[in-house]
Amino acid sequence: ERCLADPMWRLCSGQLYKIMVKSPDEEGETAIPFRPNRAQRKFIRRLWNRNVILKARQLGFTTLIAILWLDHALFNENQRCVIVAQDRDKAEEIFRDKVKFAYERLPDSLRAARPTVTDSKSELLFSNNSSVKVSTSARGGTPHRLHISEYGKICAKFPDKAVEIQTGSFPAVPLDGIIVVEST
Repeated sequence: ERCLADPMWRLCSGQLYKIMVKSPDEEGETAIPFRPNRAQRKFIRRLWNRNVILKARQLGFTTLIAILWLDHALFNENQRCVIVAQDRDKAEEIFRDKVKFAYERLPDSLRAARPTVTDSKSELLFSNNSSVKVSTSARGGTPHRLHISEYGKICAKFPDKAVEIQTGSFPAVPLDGIIVVEST
């Protein structure tokens, strides 16, 4: 119980969350314990209410944010965590390969303590009335955590969607909520 009460233990111990990797590890596993890398740990230490990540590719920030949002939803009541991607296919891929993958590999006791009420291609709603959802916009709700994945690509390919995010999604997050805008 003491360990589960500590968010840093939950995120960094490698005991709760598993992630999918592209290449098998030494034992041939493609599902490995999540342990934040150096760049991810630095980001966690500096996390604030409004964050912009300008980055090189393949540093694992989308994975990190998916785990952060899942952890927040599991351990806090009545919270809405949203990940916005450039299109529906990419949103569903992030959800399947990052959020749902990690939830389905949690210890059985934790999943039993926090079962899903809704389990779809784009949302997990838990028994504590908190959720993680993916979409192409977050207008119309009140997300407590908002991640915009590949915002530069959204701006370049879908300028109207970028305006929608600026005018609808960003203002929907309360001042004490967290926004993370990520782009290469």
